[in-house]
Amino acid sequence: MSSHEENTRNQDSLLKDLGIKSSNEAVKVLHSLLTQNIINPSQIKAASKNNTKKKPKKAQKGSNINRYMTRHIALRFHYDGATYNGLAQNVNSPTDNSVEKALFAALQKTCLIESRESCGYSRSGRTDKGVSAFGQVVALRVRSAFPIGSYLIDGDSKSLLQEDNLPKNHLEKLKCLVPKKKTKNSQNDESDLVEKEMLEKDFAQLINNVLPSNIRILGWSPVSDEFSARFSTRSRLYRYFFVRRDLDLQAMELGCKYMIGRHDFRNLCKMNCEEVDNFERVIHEGKIIVSNGNNESDEFPYEEYSKFSNHEMDSGDTSRQVCYIEIKGQAFLWHQIRCIASVLFMIGEGLEKPEVVQELLDIKTNPGKPSYQFAPDLPLVLHSCEYSNLRFGHSVQNLWRTSCDLENRWEELSLTAERLKNGLLSLRDEAEVKEEDVYNFVKAILEEKATKESKRRGYRIEPVIPSLPSSSPDGIIKWSAALEFIKNNTDLTSTQPTVSVHIPLMERGRGSTYEEKIQAITRANPVDGHVSSKRRREAYEQNIKKKKCTKDEDELFYKKMTSQGGSGF
Repeated sequence: MSSHEENTRNQDSLLKDLGIKSSNEAVKVLHSLLTQNIINPSQIKAASKNNTKKKPKKAQKGSNINRYMTRHIALRFHYDGATYNGLAQNVNSPTDNSVEKALFAALQKTCLIESRESCGYSRSGRTDKGVSAFGQVVALRVRSAFPIGSYLIDGDSKSLLQEDNLPKNHLEKLKCLVPKKKTKNSQNDESDLVEKEMLEKDFAQLINNVLPSNIRILGWSPVSDEFSARFSTRSRLYRYFFVRRDLDLQAMELGCKYMIGRHDFRNLCKMNCEEVDNFERVIHEGKIIVSNGNNESDEFPYEEYSKFSNHEMDSGDTSRQVCYIEIKGQAFLWHQIRCIASVLFMIGEGLEKPEVVQELLDIKTNPGKPSYQFAPDLPLVLHSCEYSNLRFGHSVQNLWRTSCDLENRWEELSLTAERLKNGLLSLRDEAEVKEEDVYNFVKAILEEKATKESKRRGYRIEPVIPSLPSSSPDGIIKWSAALEFIKNNTDLTSTQPTVSVHIPLMERGRGSTYEEKIQAITRANPVDGHVSSKRRREAYEQNIKKKKCTKDEDELFYKKMTSQGGSGF
């Protein structure tokens, strides 16, 4: 059957489905719809345009990856997690907004990989929504600048170019014989080689040219075949930034010290029982770092709090001092850092003693996690991933552009912060309020708190209402004086405008224990939905039951993996 006959048959079938006998009748119907203004000509034009078949895109120039050698490299990069739903790509989600989605789009656009599945991809640390990274590391196989079938020239001899012979960075020149570009109906052999001095691609610069501005590759290094960005990591360093306010940093640092060493952190994480059955982790370092406001240079902008004699940095107004919690360990559990930060802030506010950390780590006495919120995601940064045998090479041009980007971003946000600070100071100095209004505000706060505290304790608590220290002749005071009175007589903070009553952690309701969660996953007749329960059970059996290793096997595996690496120099 010819294509014309097939089209005619398809048209007749469509008209029949619409209840129209012929094409002439279809024209009459269309004319009637137009004259009655039921449809307009622009709708017909749009429908015709949508039904027009698009021409297939031409293959991207230079996209024949199979003509070139591939090499295993590690990339070190940073990203601002504020606008992303996390690092990990959600392949099955049409609304996926992950860092990896942007990264793989750039890798494919630059023809460095064909697909994620074929490049042997691995990542060091999986960050969640809102979490940033400055030293994230991934490893994968990418297309090299050197064609397959090239020969390395070494004096008067030549040998087939291997991956180990490739340059370690984009500056090293390599003298070699490379195949001529193929033409139609031609087949290259050893006689079709051209002598060239070649350079490797500057992978960092190449990828950055097409990445969003809030993701930047910092450097790269060739790595051994068995290198894994995840399993070869020796340690990971996280920093959680915060503003000092009235926090007791000495108590927070003591809380950090209780976490150092090997402990079971199931009460300081979100348990993912389908994938993890061992909640012991080793913390190498835990400390509080404060900004050195007296040092105007960039050389030492932060100092460890415990190193100051008699805590000399506590003098003066330190409420706006920027600090961070620094935690270093080999590996971490899901939301572990945010849980740790949340508990440390309770300690810093004087709501909990530092020793509460020891109680949370005592799993025999406290097998169930008390209910408490994670600390916010945005201040958390995966600062670095450390390796025993990996040294990244960097391009001066790429680092210069990246440094300029970061400087411009820092300047923009610093000016925004100063504008907001100017507004706060202006309110304090210029705004005025009535003393009676201030007194009534404090009275209402204290009465509300007493009511909530009475419900918690089961008996009535009478609020103690203070009086204003002095009265102005006209009954009007500056907002700065009102602020001081409010802060001195209530538990309200500069960032918490509502009343809350703290329930001690160890008196709160407890979540299910690990054993109870496993029992719920593996029970024969799940009651919480067949599909989700089946998936959880399958994931548990695949990840936990079938992948059991002895302690000795684990140690041998990690010893081997941490020895893998390479150098970009």
